[in-house]
Amino acid sequence: MIIRPWMSRPFMAAALALTVLFVILLAAVIRLAVNENRLAGEPAEGVVWFSSQAQFEAMRLADSVLLFEMGQVARDEVILRFDLLDSRLRLFEEGQMTERVVGMSYQNEIAGVRKILDGQRGQLTGLDRADAEGLNALHDNAHAVSLTMRDFANAGMLDGRDRQEASRASRRQILLEIFGYLLATLAAGVLVSIIVVRNYRTMAQAEAALAQEREVSRLHRAFTSVVSHQFRTPLSIIDASSQRMLRRATVMTADEIVTRVSKIRNACQRLTRLMESTLNAARLEQGEIAFHARSCNLHHLIAAACDNQPEQDQSRIECALERLPQLVIADSTLLEQAIQNLLSNALKYSPPDSLVLVRGTQQGSDVLISVADRGVGIPADEVRFISERFFRARTAEGIPGTGIGLNFVSQIMALHRGRIDVDSVEGKGSTFTLIFPYRSPAKLAAASPEPAG
Repeated sequence: MIIRPWMSRPFMAAALALTVLFVILLAAVIRLAVNENRLAGEPAEGVVWFSSQAQFEAMRLADSVLLFEMGQVARDEVILRFDLLDSRLRLFEEGQMTERVVGMSYQNEIAGVRKILDGQRGQLTGLDRADAEGLNALHDNAHAVSLTMRDFANAGMLDGRDRQEASRASRRQILLEIFGYLLATLAAGVLVSIIVVRNYRTMAQAEAALAQEREVSRLHRAFTSVVSHQFRTPLSIIDASSQRMLRRATVMTADEIVTRVSKIRNACQRLTRLMESTLNAARLEQGEIAFHARSCNLHHLIAAACDNQPEQDQSRIECALERLPQLVIADSTLLEQAIQNLLSNALKYSPPDSLVLVRGTQQGSDVLISVADRGVGIPADEVRFISERFFRARTAEGIPGTGIGLNFVSQIMALHRGRIDVDSVEGKGSTFTLIFPYRSPAKLAAASPEPAG
């Protein structure tokens, strides 16, 4: 059973720690936001400003009383200054300013000022220039209020400085906490990533092993199917011919014996080819067939591959090798087997009276050897599967074969750092081209050219 990364205990523990750290970090950020909001909303400058304004209005009230006594302003001017001073005082008796007054322990002083103003208000309507005592009392009260507001402004300035310093200290503390939480969150994230990557690798390895097992099982079933189908036909031919020879041993003519022996021999050759292609592909995949690059003659090698085809088919092969270099560095044995496989397929999948054309050329730094036929072709949607082991196109139904040959050829090309290209049209034929890098023996300290064969 494959355990998913997010189901493992280490991952869950690290994820839980990461979640807790994230929640703590979020709480710290909220604290910082609240602190910043409180710092921005502190009415330190407001206290200083409004108390200074109240002090200013109190001083102007005192001046207006003197001017009224000298007859330079009317009573309404004195009442206006008094009302302005009263309005400034009310700012400290309502809303946020009231909280600040209490916080500074100045509520008694503000209450005293309020008492002075309320006691003086009734005398304003009957204010007379001849009432020197009343005017002096109003002037002195206004002066006393201005002194109180001055002291309040100074106290507000000091208190605001202390509050802002405390807020800044709190901000620094919260920022340090956030930095610590960020480092812890980063460490937890790295731990989670390590756990995920480690578990993912384990899971990927397990799934790769499982996929390989499935592929081996699939190949085994495919091989069993191929063997049971492809080997049965030649064995049946051998068995039937052998039984007929046993039954008619004393009455068979020489021609009939030759015919039966030929059938047995052809069936044995077919079995041999099947076994060789199957074993060679398996050995090559397992690294049991060594790759030996050396100087070889491509023209001789292709001629040998043509000579290894059935005698009745050799006349159907036409070669055009004028543009093909003779000597290259390659594994002559494997390359001959690849060309032989392509020739065998071309002859098998094309009409008995059609030609198979072998062309060779050099294009740039590559050698190209192609085998073209006019056979059944490969459907366009199946061309990409031709190199898979045991794959056979639907146009090959009824024609003997294992589906191993082209897989073997593609592996041989991979050893030569090359590839196999296919150009095929269903019902019109196919062209298979071997493409591999050209390496001249003249550029290497290689052995002298040897003919393949």
